[in-house]
Amino acid sequence: MINHDSLYVILFSFPIYQILFYTVQLLSFKLKNPSKKYLGLLLLCMTVFLILNAVHALGYIDLFSDLYLIYLPVLLSIAPAFFLYFLSITSENHDVNRRQRLILFSPAVFMFIVNIFVFIVYDKSSRVTFLEQGIFQSGDAGDQFTVMLLLWMTGVLLVFFQIVFAIIRLLRIIQTESDLMRKQPSRLAYLEWTWVIGISISVMVFLIINAMFEMLWPVDLLGVVIVYNLLMLISGGLTGYLGMKQDTLLNQVVNIGQAATISPDLDDRQVDSGVDPRASDFIDQDEVTVTLSRLNEIMLNEKPYLKTDFSLQDLCSLLQVNRRKVSYVLNEVMGKNFYGIVNEYRVKEAQQLIMRDEVSQLKIEALGEMVGFQSKSSFNACFKKFTGLTPSEYKNKQRAENAGD
Repeated sequence: MINHDSLYVILFSFPIYQILFYTVQLLSFKLKNPSKKYLGLLLLCMTVFLILNAVHALGYIDLFSDLYLIYLPVLLSIAPAFFLYFLSITSENHDVNRRQRLILFSPAVFMFIVNIFVFIVYDKSSRVTFLEQGIFQSGDAGDQFTVMLLLWMTGVLLVFFQIVFAIIRLLRIIQTESDLMRKQPSRLAYLEWTWVIGISISVMVFLIINAMFEMLWPVDLLGVVIVYNLLMLISGGLTGYLGMKQDTLLNQVVNIGQAATISPDLDDRQVDSGVDPRASDFIDQDEVTVTLSRLNEIMLNEKPYLKTDFSLQDLCSLLQVNRRKVSYVLNEVMGKNFYGIVNEYRVKEAQQLIMRDEVSQLKIEALGEMVGFQSKSSFNACFKKFTGLTPSEYKNKQRAENAGD
């Protein structure tokens, strides 16, 4: 039979396991771009904070008094991690310079350093007493808890300052990037603003609720605990789910070039990329040349990319070359990833099909599926990155030009 304590454990466990799932998905695989690293860091900070908060709310005050050293610093790390993710996802190189990282995390570092001094001044019994009495009650206990109370209030105020700062900067960046994207349509073609805004709102809700939780809501009320964990499930779940979708779309689009061509000739690419296949100890120049030629031949004649589940392993089987060598040719020699190569062929195929009478009445989703795309968002993003236009815009433009002729 479920009692009061076990019910609380279950309620606090659900949001932790959910965000932990997304965190592991992001950080356990090879990080293909910096924005994925920052998204993983964001979810990791959210996961750690929920664990710390659960330890406190479930009454493990002895343990929490030891973990309090990182409690506020972790909370103060969530907004910076989110902002790093937002900056990376809206920049051409998908990364953020070191100076920006240091500035953004300075409040968390400051709070951690101050907490170290608090741990030196106050012994464990004092910290336990402060935490047991609660935030407001401890203020009446005398001067011995004044520093800890002020420290806690400073941390909460810093969180709200971070939220205000993030909102102002987000709105400015969105406006700037929207203007640039209107002038240069292929810029940030992978970016789904609705997803990014959804992530932003979810993180802000997460921060606001947690900053106010101890201050306003009594943890001993079951209704409060249910509402709190429901909000954590929604905000954490949306952050992980939308972030994963955005990362998948970025991987689909990132290596697509607007004027890219694929041919077996090596000389230009070797000069551009600075890669000499002969420098590799597992593949020589002749193998690279043959692989490139065979790749081009298979893609043009057999069109395996029309299958929505076409994978790198499938390509290796068709080429009869092991995965390591194929990855080297794609990544180092051609300067692309698997999705970049395959999706370029898919877009070219769509360009040829889009004006045919037999497919002219098909919806965009259907056309995307015909050439191998699994989703409309992926098809639109890849097509726009390659041509500068969405499939609908491209179709209307071609019709207008044909009508003019």
